[in-house]
Amino acid sequence: MEPKIKYMYIYNDVKNKINNNKYKIDTKLPTETELAKIYGCSKLTVKKALGLLESEGMLMRRRGSGTYVKRHSILNNEFIIEPTSNLTDKYGEKNVESKIVKFLIEKPSERIAEILNIKDDYIYHIERIRYINKQPYSIEYTYMPLSLIKGLEPKHLEHSIYNYIQDILKLKIKTGHIFIRGKEFTKEEKELLNIKSDKFSIELEKKVYLDDGDIFEYSVTKHVYEHFVFETIFVNN
Repeated sequence: MEPKIKYMYIYNDVKNKINNNKYKIDTKLPTETELAKIYGCSKLTVKKALGLLESEGMLMRRRGSGTYVKRHSILNNEFIIEPTSNLTDKYGEKNVESKIVKFLIEKPSERIAEILNIKDDYIYHIERIRYINKQPYSIEYTYMPLSLIKGLEPKHLEHSIYNYIQDILKLKIKTGHIFIRGKEFTKEEKELLNIKSDKFSIELEKKVYLDDGDIFEYSVTKHVYEHFVFETIFVNN
């Protein structure tokens, strides 16, 4: 079997085993060496197949540990998208402003620690309001591990955190998985965003990964629905 056909066969076979729950959520896959023996191919062919599944959000590589099955849309009945972006790139730096509500360095809750895959590390706990053309656009709740995002200060939050991560820390952002839901604003959020009526929000729950598979951000952002537009591109390979 030609390498191109072989890696697609492996891709489809592993994907089917995940969807059929043979490879269960949060469990570790066989190593690339073991899979190469199973499929009778090179490790490079296996790596290419697993890389494709990783880019689709079905697998996650953990440095020094291996490749694991992630929670994904078929098993969770959620819609998952992968683009990562920032408001300053989309709307221009002059048109985007931030108001910092909270900037703390603290021990994470058990839930946040589990999401970020950390044990004893401290995290940044950030809350900020984003404005576009002076109008309230969203309120963000962001959690990042100190061990990965070093030296973050309130001044960096006035613009794009991603620009700081990529341009200053020289880290490469790989994928972001975003869950989209309709959600009510709390009373406090309405006051912060100057919302007078019973408007609902478009909530984005986001997990973002570096190119080595480490999760560096977990955030929940609630948008004023009138200003929210979702755009993505689907490519059929």
